[in-house]
Amino acid sequence: MHVSSITLSIESEFKNVVLIGKAINSLCSLADFSAIDTYQMELCVVEAVNNAIEHAYDGQQGHVLEIRFLLYHNKITIDVCDTGKVMHQQLLLRENALPTFDAQDLHSLPEGGWGLAIMRQVMDEVTYHTCNGKNVLTLTKRFTSDNSATGDHHALSAS
Repeated sequence: MHVSSITLSIESEFKNVVLIGKAINSLCSLADFSAIDTYQMELCVVEAVNNAIEHAYDGQQGHVLEIRFLLYHNKITIDVCDTGKVMHQQLLLRENALPTFDAQDLHSLPEGGWGLAIMRQVMDEVTYHTCNGKNVLTLTKRFTSDNSATGDHHALSAS
């Protein structure tokens, strides 16, 4: 099985997240995803990186985040890796639960708590594991008949 991959690393500063967003957008465009799918995947990765900086590293600078983009013949996987605090098990168990709020009162709309629910809605698969001190959130999007990964889509260099 041929796999093309690119690994990006950033320091845990919120100002660096935009770089990852732009890179993911470009990489997804190379894979011929629709503009909507590309934007949604970019949103998910940006949310995952923001969450890693905010929660795993408590917003502290000086830590490294690694983002691995892997292009297979039938899917894309994006791993967001950190060495910070492990994600709480209760968050992982909340399948597609959105934050609770009163839909009639827009002022009650919570600012946080949407990330994993959005990721699970947009991506085909969202998994999380920790191994040897490294936390890995994996986002997977399969190709549909409209965006199959054939031919030129393997233009990414293997790393």
